[in-house]
Amino acid sequence: TAIKLTEALLKMGVKILGTSAENVDAAEDRELFDEILEECCIPRPKGTTVFTCEEALDAAHSLGYPVLIRPSYVLGGAGMQIAISDKDIIEFMDIITRTIPDLSEHPVLVDKYLMGQEVEVDAICDGKDILIPGIMEHVERAGVHSGDSIAVYPAWNISDKMTDIIVESSRNLAIELKTKGLVNIQYLIYDDELYVIEVNPRSSRTIPYISKVT
Repeated sequence: TAIKLTEALLKMGVKILGTSAENVDAAEDRELFDEILEECCIPRPKGTTVFTCEEALDAAHSLGYPVLIRPSYVLGGAGMQIAISDKDIIEFMDIITRTIPDLSEHPVLVDKYLMGQEVEVDAICDGKDILIPGIMEHVERAGVHSGDSIAVYPAWNISDKMTDIIVESSRNLAIELKTKGLVNIQYLIYDDELYVIEVNPRSSRTIPYISKVT
């Protein structure tokens, strides 16, 4: 995928248009991203980064079941699963490690699962200003990855106050990540509070492409 090729192409001397490899990493690296969220005063579900099945089990026990487990640097939440027991963790980690043999560069994310309302924003940013065409609301429960979910536009069940929070949070995140081009942000509304699930500094499935304008 393009998000995995960015750094390698940059090292080969290829000029990268749009968001830099450094800021792509900032969105994918949990520690770097947590620092950005802290600066923006935006919470995310509690979680941690793991590299082995044993670490995943420890994280799940610490957070408490259910937990959301997924590999980093993937598109559309591919490989994302909700685990409710140790058996699930062992099974999901086995699948992930068979798909991604080297977790040292692309670790697994384990987060506390919150049964909330998932919303999504596609935006365009030039590093200073942001354009948000609209906010989409997922029909399915939170945790169904975006490639398998149905999103309704415009969102029908979000208050004006929450809409303002989503817009401001999206602006702050896009600018803090020095986004240039498209960005996709996935949120969770739980107990009237907005949480960030992830920020994807790239196009998403909901961006229509026009190959030729006549």
